[in-house]
Amino acid sequence: MIKSLHIQNYALLKNVFIDFTDGFTVISGETGSGKSIMLDALSLLLGKRVERFTADENRSKSTIEAIFIIDSSKEQFFIDNDLDFEKETVVRREINSFGKSRAFINDTPVLLQVLTAFGKQIIEIHSQHQSVLLKDEQAQFLLIDQLSKSENELFKYQQKLKQYTALVSELNIVKKSGSLSSSELDFLQFQFEELNSANLIENEKEDIENNISLLENVDGISNAIVDGEHYLNNDDGILTSLSIVKRKLIEFDAFDALSTRLDAVLIELNDINTELSEINSKLNADPEQLLKLNNRLDILNNLLLKHRKKFIEELIDLKNEIEKKIILSSSFEMQVIEKQKEIEKQIIVLKAVAEVLNLKRTKALPKIKLLIEKHLQELGMPHANFKVVLTKTDQFYQNGNTTISFLFSANKGSALQEVAKVASGGELSRLMLAIKYIVAQFSKVNILVFDEIDTGVSGEIASLMGEMMLNISKDNQLISISHLPQIASKANNHFKVVKRVVSGNTVSDIIALNRQQRVEEIAKLLSGKKLTKAAFDNAEELLNQ
Repeated sequence: MIKSLHIQNYALLKNVFIDFTDGFTVISGETGSGKSIMLDALSLLLGKRVERFTADENRSKSTIEAIFIIDSSKEQFFIDNDLDFEKETVVRREINSFGKSRAFINDTPVLLQVLTAFGKQIIEIHSQHQSVLLKDEQAQFLLIDQLSKSENELFKYQQKLKQYTALVSELNIVKKSGSLSSSELDFLQFQFEELNSANLIENEKEDIENNISLLENVDGISNAIVDGEHYLNNDDGILTSLSIVKRKLIEFDAFDALSTRLDAVLIELNDINTELSEINSKLNADPEQLLKLNNRLDILNNLLLKHRKKFIEELIDLKNEIEKKIILSSSFEMQVIEKQKEIEKQIIVLKAVAEVLNLKRTKALPKIKLLIEKHLQELGMPHANFKVVLTKTDQFYQNGNTTISFLFSANKGSALQEVAKVASGGELSRLMLAIKYIVAQFSKVNILVFDEIDTGVSGEIASLMGEMMLNISKDNQLISISHLPQIASKANNHFKVVKRVVSGNTVSDIIALNRQQRVEEIAKLLSGKKLTKAAFDNAEELLNQ
C-alpha cells in the first residue's frame, strides 16, 4: 500500500503531505482545484516522462516522494535491480527548473525504466477518460492476457516473431542485393578491384600530407630548429637564464610557489628542446621520396574525387560494401532458397506458439464473460451481454495471429456490437469498473487509483459502484477521485482538494476530513454551494448506510 505522499513545488501543489491508510479512500474537490495535478504527480513518481514542461530557472525544484509498504513477494525485483529491499520503501523523484529529473528508490539512484517497472509491480492508475482503452485493440489484448494469465505465452510468441521478422528482413536484403544485371555486376567488380589495388590505409592521406610538407620545407624547418635550439641552449639562452632565476628565487621561502612554476616551465622547455632535436635528426632532403609521396597522394585524391568521398575511411567502407554485394550476388539463388527454408521452419514454430497462446486466451474467455456480466448485473445492468471474439488471420501481429473485438449489449434483445459503437458514457464506466474488479482479483498489484471512473453515472448506480469499490478495497488499497456523494460516502477515508490564494499566488492543498467535515462535503456534492438542511440530512443518511 501507499503509506504517504509528499509533493513539493509541483504546479499548484507547493507543500502537500498526505497520510494514506489501507481500505477505500476518496478524494473530492471542485473542478480545477488540483485533483488531476496530484494524480499526475503520482504518475511522475512512478516513471511517467516529464512532458509539456516549461523551463524556468527561477522556479524551485519539484520533489515528489512516497513511502510504500512492500511485501516479500516483490523482493525479487529489488534483487534483480541491485536495490536494498525495505518493507517501507521510499521512492523519490526530483525535477529541476529545466525539466531534467532524477529518481531514487531507498536513496539509490535508478533509471526511469527501473522506476516504471517498480510502479507496474505495485500500483495501477486508471486515468480519467481511460475507458477509451475498451475501444483500443492493443489495450484489449493487454486486458485479456492479464485476465487469462497468458503473459508468458505472449512473451514466447513475441520472441519467435522477432526471429521470424529478422529472417524476412534478411531475405529482402539478399533479394535486393542479388537483383543485379551482368553489366551492374561487372561495374561493381571493376570498382572493387580499383579500390582493392589501391591498398587503402586509414589516416594515410594525412600522414602523406604531413611528410610532403616536411620534405618540401626541409631547409626552412632545419633553420627554424637550429635557431630554436640556439635560443634555448646557448650560454645566454632561455634555459640557462631561467635556471639562474630559479637558483636566486629558491634561496627565499617567499618564492616557493614561483619556484615550483619555474620548474614546470623548465621541464616543458626541455621537452620542446628534445622534440626539436628529434625532428632535426629525421630531416633529410630526398627528391625521390617526395615524388613517390606526391604520386601516392594523387592516386588517393583521384579516388576520393571519383567516388565523392572526403576521407579514406569512407573509401574503405565503400570497398567493403561493394565486396559484400558481389559475394551476395554470386550466391544469390542459393541464399534465397536457404533463407526461404529458414523462414518456412520459423513459420511452423511461430504457428505452434501462437496456437498455445490462443488456447490459453480462448480457455479463459467464457469465465471472463460470466464474471463481467455478473458484475454488470450488480451494477444495475441485468440484461448486459458481453463477449470477447478472437478471429484468426494469416498474418502474424505483435499480439498474435488473431484480431480481437469486445462486443457488448446493454439491453435485452439488442444484438452484440463493438463496445465503441453501442456503449454510453455511463455504460463504459460500469464496464470498466467490472473489468477492474476482476483484474484486482487476478493481479499482483495491490494499489488501485481511479480518476473519475464513475463518469456518466448517478443515483442508485453510483451507490452500486461505490459498493463495488468498497469490496475491491477489502483486498486492495483503493484511492478514487470522485464528484459523486454516493461513492464518497462509501469510503473509509475522505480527502478534499482545496484551492486558495496565498500572497497573490494560487495554491492547492489536500486536507483530511473528519466526520463533520465529511457530512458537509457530501452535502455540497448533493446540493451544490447552497447547503440545505435536507442536504445535510441526506449526507448523514448516506454515511450511516
